[in-house]
Amino acid sequence: MTEYPHHGPVTLDCPVQCLTTVLSRRAVNLLTRVRHHEPFDPPRTVGDVADLCTRNQLLEVHGLGPRHISEIKAALVFMGIDVMGRPQPDTSNPNHSQREDR
Repeated sequence: MTEYPHHGPVTLDCPVQCLTTVLSRRAVNLLTRVRHHEPFDPPRTVGDVADLCTRNQLLEVHGLGPRHISEIKAALVFMGIDVMGRPQPDTSNPNHSQREDR
């Protein structure tokens, strides 16, 4: 596997290989080597991995068990990517408040 040195934050548009900075090599290898009998193409981007996660399709990846799936979900959450399918607040706006008015 070719190493992809990553500079800056990992985004949804980054190639899956950028996850090597936050995932075990085995988890990344399993993600990038999706087999022909699985119902989807191998994920090409971090966003593709997040989509598989939100659609609960990670269990369909041959070799990914609960431990690796937890590792992937934790890494995505750590990077600020919502894996539960909820809209994320826009934190790019400096006037944005995390707290909602009630």
